[in-house]
Amino acid sequence: MDKRRRSAVPWRRLLGGLTLLALILTGCDFTLSATATPAFSVGTTVFSAIRWRDPASAIDVVFVADEGYGALTNTANRQNFLNDVADLIDTGFWQNAVVGANLGLFNFWFSTAAGGDVEPPTSGICPRVTWPNLADAAFAELVVIVHREAGVRDCGGGGRASAMAGGGREWIAVHESGHAAFGLPDEYCCDGGYWNISPILYNSQTACTSDPANAGWRNCRSFTANNGTTWWRSEDNNIDLMRDAGPTVWEFGPADWVIVRNVLTALGATVNAPSVFAPTNWDWP
Repeated sequence: MDKRRRSAVPWRRLLGGLTLLALILTGCDFTLSATATPAFSVGTTVFSAIRWRDPASAIDVVFVADEGYGALTNTANRQNFLNDVADLIDTGFWQNAVVGANLGLFNFWFSTAAGGDVEPPTSGICPRVTWPNLADAAFAELVVIVHREAGVRDCGGGGRASAMAGGGREWIAVHESGHAAFGLPDEYCCDGGYWNISPILYNSQTACTSDPANAGWRNCRSFTANNGTTWWRSEDNNIDLMRDAGPTVWEFGPADWVIVRNVLTALGATVNAPSVFAPTNWDWP
């Protein structure tokens, strides 16, 4: 992953209508301003929303705007986009116990690159996405295109995800980040994305029931995907973020945590276990 040098933003680079940012913590609310100076930038289009640590040792999330927001050189358009970004961070990512326990390992950024577009699919379940120029976001583990396109089922994978803002759907952005940033499979039936990955999902009962990595919670249950493939999930019918979360459950299960922990540990930092696993809901702070 390209972890290029990030620089503080000199004032002169913000002249001519470049996006400005401020981080304001008011109680539990996280807000972003389109008329204040961001602390860091990457290239000319990526700016820090909240940067806890050097990106080389963090999970970096970059939000880009669907073209429905309009030109981000316009202050009002930029503010609408930043309001939605702040909401996805505050009432989405920060409401997940894994993120909450490891806040310092997650940096959040936004991009002003133009040209992104999210549209309903012409086939399959995932939206059609036209991505903007992401050269400045090459360092990120996750790029999220934010949209307000009704009737779109968001998807994630390979370091990219789509997320609808508003409507109480913030948890979906966190679910899709499970795919895109951590490589977690879907755990619901029957039209998700599935693959064999210990200690979560297996392509045979024997593999599930004989894996020592899932011994702490093992209760293997099967489901059959739409393509006829049978999968075995180690966490029985427990509802977690990757199975069927919704507004009441925002948490990963213990099997998911094994994978997420491995990714976070590879950053070379101290990693904290979450205080709860699904199906418990958790509200921070």
